[in-house]
Amino acid sequence: MNNLIKKLDRKYVKVAAYAGFATLITFFLGYLIWKSLPGFTSLFQLIKAVMGPLTIGGVITYLLYPLVRKVQGWFEKSAQGKKWTRPVSVALVFIFIIALIILFLAAISITIVKQINFDSIMAVFQNTTTDFEALLKQATEFLAKYNIKLPNIGSSVLNVTNFISSFASAASTVFFGAIFSIYFLIDGDRITAYWGRVIERLFRPHTRAVWSDLLKDLDTCFSGYIRGQSLDAILVGVTVSLAFSIMHMPYAVIIGLIAGIGNLIPYVGPTLGYISVIFVNILNWNPLMMVMGLVVLQVIMMVDGNIINPKLLANSISVHPLLVIASLLAGGAIGGLLGMLLAVPVGAFIKLQFEKWINRLKPMEDKAPKTEEAE
Repeated sequence: MNNLIKKLDRKYVKVAAYAGFATLITFFLGYLIWKSLPGFTSLFQLIKAVMGPLTIGGVITYLLYPLVRKVQGWFEKSAQGKKWTRPVSVALVFIFIIALIILFLAAISITIVKQINFDSIMAVFQNTTTDFEALLKQATEFLAKYNIKLPNIGSSVLNVTNFISSFASAASTVFFGAIFSIYFLIDGDRITAYWGRVIERLFRPHTRAVWSDLLKDLDTCFSGYIRGQSLDAILVGVTVSLAFSIMHMPYAVIIGLIAGIGNLIPYVGPTLGYISVIFVNILNWNPLMMVMGLVVLQVIMMVDGNIINPKLLANSISVHPLLVIASLLAGGAIGGLLGMLLAVPVGAFIKLQFEKWINRLKPMEDKAPKTEEAE
């Protein structure tokens, strides 16, 4: 037995002991996690409930911060050093955004109301019998046309209830996200200074410099693209709405809204606009209006794509159309609509980091063997 122990390599024995100990610890931790899984689920739900509004608040803050600083600069010209300039600037910016949303919704509502034929609706009500049994029979026949049976009404009501609950949850997330963004915008300087001190204590100067450089590159790619695309979407939406309203096209404001929002994603806005024009005019069977609308929309999109959009994105990094298409395909495959929204700035960021890496590399020397000179 002693001879066997002497023959063992102490190095490999230590490695085996460490591996066995690590396996036991991993098994023990896995067992604890499995036993406390309900608690981890609750913790995950709690983190998700908090991170949702925080993320939305951060995005709103990132988008509105330049506008808040612009408004604050106007106030500081006459009230330099006053503490009220930042809160008042934030309040004015949010009032402006809310007013735009209300005006937009009002324009959509007015457009829809104008397209509704109230005379036809009143005629339906006047012709409807007041006899309850006859009314129930009419309702059953109506549901049968769409293959909806009365026993399935309960599940339909449940689906509607779930939809309302999900919508209320999403609305509350956006609402609290807006509340977070207000605090971020007002106390942003102090929050940044606090976390700056924390990072200074936790990370070395080289690490801080690397992360600072990466964050600056991200801001360069995202700020120029997202803010420029947002302003471009507003301009396209307003222009299309006004042009189609002058032409008396049905649902002009809604088509403008669809084209504007779609224009946040390259090549999507024009496509959605063309489809909307064709769909609306086929429903109303107005081929001449459809052709005129397509021509007008084509002119607007050509001017936007060749003149307005490049000027708005002048501060962002230049991206080749092939990279744009490749980024959109990858973003759509990975993250759907959200992935397509973020695809181009992420692609631009990757391109920028690749170019910096290439510039840091030294040129490869020719390592081919030199031929000996003939004696």
